[in-house]
Amino acid sequence: MKSTVGKKTKQISIRFTVISIFILATMLTAAIAIGLQYYFSKSMASDSASKIYSLTAHHTSDFLTQVDEKAVNTAKLLSSLSNLINAENLDDDAKPVFADVMESNALFYAIYIGFPNGDYHGLINLEVSPGAREQFQASHADRWVYILVTGQGSARLREYFYLDDQLNLRAQRSESSDYYANERPWYGNAKVHEVYKSEPYLFHHLQAPGETYSIKIPGSEVVLAVDIALSSVSDYLQTQDLNDRGDAFSEIYLYKRSGELIASNQKEPEQYPIPKAQPLKLTSAQQQIVAEHSMIKVSNENDWAPIDFSKSGMPKGYSIDLLNLISDMTGVEFDYINGFTWPELVEGYKRGEIGMLNSLYRTADNESMGHFTDPFLKLPLVVVTRQGIGELTHIDELVGKTVAIPEGWFVIAAIKTHFPDIKVVELASTKAVLQAVADGDVFAGVDNGVILHYTAKQFFIENLAYHESVDFSLATNSGDLYFLLNDANKELVEIFNLAMANISQEQKAALRLKWFGNGNKVKQVKSMGGVPYPELIEIANNPSDYNQLLSRTIEGVKQFIYVTQVGSKGKEGDIFAVIVPEDTVLGPSLEKVTSSILITSICLLLVLPISWLFSAPIINPIKLLSAENEKIKHRKYKELHTVDTNIKEIKELADSMLDMSMSIQQYEESQKELMEAFIRLIAQAIDDKSPYTAGHCNRVPELGLMLADAAAESTSAPFKNFYFKSEDEHREFRIAAWLHDCGKITTPEYIVDKGTKLEAIYNRIHEVRMRFEVLWRDAEIEFFKQILQAPENEEALRCELVAKQSQLTEDFEFIASANVGGEFMDEKHIERLHQLANMTWVRHFDNRLGLSPVEELSYKEQLDSCDSLPVIEPLLSDRTEHIIKRISQVDFDPKFGIKMEIPEDQYNLGELYNLSISRGTLTAEDRFKINEHVTSTIKMLENLPFPPELARVPRYASTHHETLKGTGYPRKLSAEELSIPERILVVADIFEALTAADRPYKKAKPISVAVDILYKMALDNHLDMDLFKLFLSSGIYLEYANKFLDSKQIDEVDVAKYLS
Repeated sequence: MKSTVGKKTKQISIRFTVISIFILATMLTAAIAIGLQYYFSKSMASDSASKIYSLTAHHTSDFLTQVDEKAVNTAKLLSSLSNLINAENLDDDAKPVFADVMESNALFYAIYIGFPNGDYHGLINLEVSPGAREQFQASHADRWVYILVTGQGSARLREYFYLDDQLNLRAQRSESSDYYANERPWYGNAKVHEVYKSEPYLFHHLQAPGETYSIKIPGSEVVLAVDIALSSVSDYLQTQDLNDRGDAFSEIYLYKRSGELIASNQKEPEQYPIPKAQPLKLTSAQQQIVAEHSMIKVSNENDWAPIDFSKSGMPKGYSIDLLNLISDMTGVEFDYINGFTWPELVEGYKRGEIGMLNSLYRTADNESMGHFTDPFLKLPLVVVTRQGIGELTHIDELVGKTVAIPEGWFVIAAIKTHFPDIKVVELASTKAVLQAVADGDVFAGVDNGVILHYTAKQFFIENLAYHESVDFSLATNSGDLYFLLNDANKELVEIFNLAMANISQEQKAALRLKWFGNGNKVKQVKSMGGVPYPELIEIANNPSDYNQLLSRTIEGVKQFIYVTQVGSKGKEGDIFAVIVPEDTVLGPSLEKVTSSILITSICLLLVLPISWLFSAPIINPIKLLSAENEKIKHRKYKELHTVDTNIKEIKELADSMLDMSMSIQQYEESQKELMEAFIRLIAQAIDDKSPYTAGHCNRVPELGLMLADAAAESTSAPFKNFYFKSEDEHREFRIAAWLHDCGKITTPEYIVDKGTKLEAIYNRIHEVRMRFEVLWRDAEIEFFKQILQAPENEEALRCELVAKQSQLTEDFEFIASANVGGEFMDEKHIERLHQLANMTWVRHFDNRLGLSPVEELSYKEQLDSCDSLPVIEPLLSDRTEHIIKRISQVDFDPKFGIKMEIPEDQYNLGELYNLSISRGTLTAEDRFKINEHVTSTIKMLENLPFPPELARVPRYASTHHETLKGTGYPRKLSAEELSIPERILVVADIFEALTAADRPYKKAKPISVAVDILYKMALDNHLDMDLFKLFLSSGIYLEYANKFLDSKQIDEVDVAKYLS
């Protein structure tokens, strides 16, 4: 049955609304703050990384430009020194000039001269490359090698002259040579007044890659050249650490827009080591052949990877590794010639400049060119087209099409002969062929399959189709690769065939795995002639992506890529790229953001439940203050809010908390001056608070330093190992002495200066005296009333009045005397106080009027009562309002080791309670408040960021109230736990207190009395007996007295009595 009563709208209180809005605003603010923090942290980290990479690129650009300019300028300068070079020879004065130039330019490997007749004169810098000395067979005493190649035909010699630092000849040797300078590219391409820079190639003498800068001498055909080893660029990149830990997380590449790698900071590990080959057992005749052909020149192509190519001038590839195995097995060494195109290498072979052609097919056209070895690898031809072309099975399907083939290939002639309708386009390299196919410039390309796959993967040329089963039977051979030797080296064919026949299956498998991978898929190896990631080529060809940090996912890992152009070639400049994992760049800042989010979330969770308790006028503000305190503890000063409350103490506490946070911020901003500023602040604050404690704070350091210096100078056994090892240790002790009572700044002034038992803000003995005045007047009034009733008894009544007033006078004097305090109050006096307290007086006025809000809280029970006036009250009383409860529980951090009993109440102002103090003027609560200055000292100093050299200041400053027997405070330390500096401050503090004349609650003692008290305390293991004796024997007690004490206090001290 449905109810007919209408539903009431749910009502919510304004308190709930305010709290809800507060919660919503807090959460929104926190979310915005965290979001902004995350955004700006990420931006700052990215900007910082980008600036670092930009600076590294700039430095690299400067380095490359500097290297290039030095080489160009040097070549031009030296070419102008025509007096050093003539048409046929090099002047002897040229060598010192060349040496000076290379000493000034550490990257220069060699400076040399090429003559029209092919002669070569060059000075080699042995210190530019680690392998130079070994390559040239030089000793550690050699600094330079001067190479001279002269002569013709079989009489042509290469002479080596080994020179020291002063260019003095140490030794020389010679060998036959077929090297002609005028056949090298650097010679042929040289021009007058313009420096030619070669592409990277293999230096003939060093057998290491580099670049040559050459220029023709004006008025002659003589060419001067300067060599620079390319290893210097990679070495430079490897020195660039792009993160603060120096980890090798970043990859740096210097490359061309097409992807060819110039240099990198990545070291190439030997991923596929080839098993070592063992020397063959050759016959005597074969050994003689090897001896006669110990070194032959072999062609090395620039870009026929992975069979035969060069990386920055260094020979690489399957056939190179195979020839290295043959060299190890036979002893024949190979001098690789690169830097030329394949047709140029073939022409050099025909002219006899190269002894062996590397990796070629055997055809009818080249059958007569020399002597073939056995085939070493089978590589059938493959046709490559763009995707979407149907499967091709025969070469005649290319009729009428444009087909690209690498320049100089044997298959070109065969195709033109058998298939003249195929339009053949010869291109410079396999890469050019693939690019032409990908761009649609030609229909198809032809090369062997391994080469095509490898090159496409190396340069990230995609969207191609490979036709592996095309029938080339009419146009080519079986696809086998051979080595071709000329007539001069034909005797080596049999030996090379023997070596290839002895290559093990393990070695063949390692070669195939290294260069071809598994099956037909070519495994890409980083830095093998090209950059390892297609993204680098993509960005290099898009200048709008330069000079910014780009995010890319590479091989499943998020990476930052920074790309820019370097060098001095304008649009043709080289490309500089840095790749670094995003975690490396953003990791540290994201960790901080995560921590901030976690801490902020925790704080929000703490604040949310607190907000629901706003209805409680006392508990809520206190809890809010606790939350604010947590923010201060975590240094979240900008998040602090003022806690508004009607309760005065809490309001003052809230204001002081804000002031404290501002002070802490100021302290943190001036940490270098923190200690001295802190000392000045505390000293000034104590000075303003109480001149008595200020005098104490000034005198204890003086006395402590006197005694510490005396202990350091003493040769007696207890102090023989004690001394200040440095000025920092002395300063550490001095600062501790200055700050030993800094906690008294937190002690109320009326407690510090409490000279009488009833003293609070003022001396309440005046209230007691006023009560006696009331009793005096009451006695007189009673006297006159009785006379009116019985005049005849006046004399007896007067005697009674005098006796009563005399007793009042005596009683007040007793109470006033008890109020002053002393060394000891016995039980009889305390009992008399209790008896006097029972005396009564009549109060006619309401004591609940004119009270402050705080007093009203203390008088709450009386305010609720309705006692009628007048009221009879005791002469002395301990009232409820005299008890001041603690606002919060006092707890000490366990790490401080404080062992002090804490009274239940903060203060007890009870009149009888205070007057009954047996010794001095302080109650247990007062004494705790006084002693609490040490815990305040500990808390203040332990929280200061002392540097290591001042680390013991908190400890020294907080142990001057400890005793050797473990009864002191605040930690109850034993003798074994107290060091000499700490024991010194105990003596200094006690002696100053005994002799101080500026204390309101006691009189200053003569030094003889003070010394005697010290002696008794030493006997009682309250302080160190050895220090007490040093205090006397050194005369420090008298030196201090003459400096600080009144002359009336300085009396005779029998020192011998205490030292015996």
